[in-house]
Amino acid sequence: MRVSRILLVFMRAAMAVLVILGIGFWTGHWTSLVNVHMAIGALFVIALWVIAGIAAAHKRPSGLVAFGFIWGVVVLALGMTQQRILIGDLHWIIRVLHLAVGIAAMPIAERLGSGRD
Repeated sequence: MRVSRILLVFMRAAMAVLVILGIGFWTGHWTSLVNVHMAIGALFVIALWVIAGIAAAHKRPSGLVAFGFIWGVVVLALGMTQQRILIGDLHWIIRVLHLAVGIAAMPIAERLGSGRD
């Protein structure tokens, strides 16, 4: 599972960059970097999917593999649509949800890439 380890390192680094950029957006700064954030986020999800695919090839539990793929769809869909959800005073809920869903992808990837059940 060497490729998985490399992808996990990438995901950890990407997560740090994504959170830092997200904080910048929340504070009203760096809005010109939203497309960079989205591109890194898409690569983050693709890495999750590749790890899930590798886990499937290594006969990891199918439920965990499916959950990894589905969670990637959730992360991507929420990230790409969040600007249109709960516009106004309650939009902070979507921002926090986006952060939580993105962060939750890491332990899923770690579990898929660990080779343990």
